[in-house]
Amino acid sequence: MPAEIRHIVFSAAEVAAAIREYRRNIGRPLAVGLLRRFEMQPATGGVRALFDIVPDSGAPPESSEVGAAEITDALVLYCNAHNIPLPSAGVKSLQRFGDSLLLIVTVNLTGAGWPLSAGLVLYRQQAAAADG
Repeated sequence: MPAEIRHIVFSAAEVAAAIREYRRNIGRPLAVGLLRRFEMQPATGGVRALFDIVPDSGAPPESSEVGAAEITDALVLYCNAHNIPLPSAGVKSLQRFGDSLLLIVTVNLTGAGWPLSAGLVLYRQQAAAADG
C-alpha cells in the first residue's frame, strides 16, 4: 500500500486560534482578551507554546503553557473545523518551521528512502518511546 506524508503549515496566529478553540471545546477556556505574547519553543516530545493573555475583564495577565500533545489535538480540531483534509489514522507530529509550525501526518510509512521529514518523525517517535 502506498505511503503518505502530509505537511500542513500553520502560522503562529493559526496555532494560537486553534489552542483557544480547542480549550473552549474541552471546557477549559482561556481568558477572553488580548493575546500579548505567543511563542513556540522546542520541548521534550516536540514543541510547546507559551503565551500571555490580558483579560478583557481587567484582571492581571494570565500566562499559560501548552505541550505538544494538546497542540496536536488543537490542530486536528482546527483542520476539521476548517475542512482541511487530514487522515485520521495517520501518525501525527509537530516540527518548528521558522515562525510557523508543521503538522506532519504519516500513513503506512515503512521501508527505506524516506524523505527527511519522515525520518524525523520516526526518530522522534523512537526517542519518545526510549524516554517513556
